[in-house]
Amino acid sequence: MNGPWERRAKVASLIVLTLVATSCSSGPANKASVRPTSPVPRTTRTTLAPTTTATTIPRKPAVWELATLSSPNGLTAVACPTARLCVAVDNDGHAVISKNPIGGATAWKVVDIDGTNAINGVACPSTKLCVAVDDDGGVVIATKPTGGASKWERADVDGNQYIYGVSCPTVTFCAAGDLNGNVVTSSDPSGGASKWKVANIDGANTIDSISCSNSALCVAADGNGAIFVSTHPNGGAAAWKRYLVDPPAADDSFSAVVCPTIRLCLAAASGSAGNILFSSTDPTGGAHAWKGTRGVDQSLPLVALACLSETYCLAEDVATDVVSATNPTGGASAWTTSFTGGEGGNHLRGGASCQSAMLCVAVGARNVVTSTDPLGAP
Repeated sequence: MNGPWERRAKVASLIVLTLVATSCSSGPANKASVRPTSPVPRTTRTTLAPTTTATTIPRKPAVWELATLSSPNGLTAVACPTARLCVAVDNDGHAVISKNPIGGATAWKVVDIDGTNAINGVACPSTKLCVAVDDDGGVVIATKPTGGASKWERADVDGNQYIYGVSCPTVTFCAAGDLNGNVVTSSDPSGGASKWKVANIDGANTIDSISCSNSALCVAADGNGAIFVSTHPNGGAAAWKRYLVDPPAADDSFSAVVCPTIRLCLAAASGSAGNILFSSTDPTGGAHAWKGTRGVDQSLPLVALACLSETYCLAEDVATDVVSATNPTGGASAWTTSFTGGEGGNHLRGGASCQSAMLCVAVGARNVVTSTDPLGAP
């Protein structure tokens, strides 16, 4: 198993090569991402031409708005429980919160909730519970996320482990994955450290991403081409099954996974085997039930996935461009570009959230990209 920094360096090198090949500019990632000397918030709009296929009805193009925040820190994840609340997190201990996500850069407020720890994921199953995870084994929880820094409380649930992502399908269940092959779960996320338990499912390998459609299906993805699936994710290590879906390289890092229902999961991988989007309509069906697709988004590395349903998903790439599909398992041609034009520079982490057909949000570097009509108008 490569170390986290060695593996990230390898992925970063591949990203640079891919971006050069596709005429995209390269730049720093994570805390080094885009630190202008005099940042100025800005908002721009992108409307791309409508697309049609033989199996879809022509629709008017979706409109996406770009807001560039003044904070120099890199955004790593976002969760929107309603159209009136989105919570993003960054790599320097902040929650970046908006009650009006489409209101432009000034509508997003920065709150210090975790010192200088990097926050790598956030999940908000409701407006009364948000759970963030950091790089020092902590979960940072708020039952009133808009109430300021004092309303966020940190609990050490995983030693000093680097927790990469978190998924909370309900207020009574959360699951996270860490740097050393552990899943960390809770049936009472706001109940304090004692309510979280750790199970090692993947040796010393990194669990890069995790998604739970409900408390009876979680899918975790690691740094060596494997998917882990559980229908009883609170049941300890024995409750998880490993599927090697990305041979022969077996060293691809899964940057994102999403399971909107028990009948659809997507996972994005980058590594020596290339940039591949995996999909499954039977996530528990074994390795053969996962299909890999190359060529999505010109084969750029994808850093975030989000789905409204089984019939609309979006992906964000390292430049905060957005591609989407109404048939996510339909191959590369089913995915079309929805937004381009994010602030220059590339990032290894990002986040996306689709609250409803009235709001989808993607974040990365200092970019916040929003649409109130991600499907386009009929």
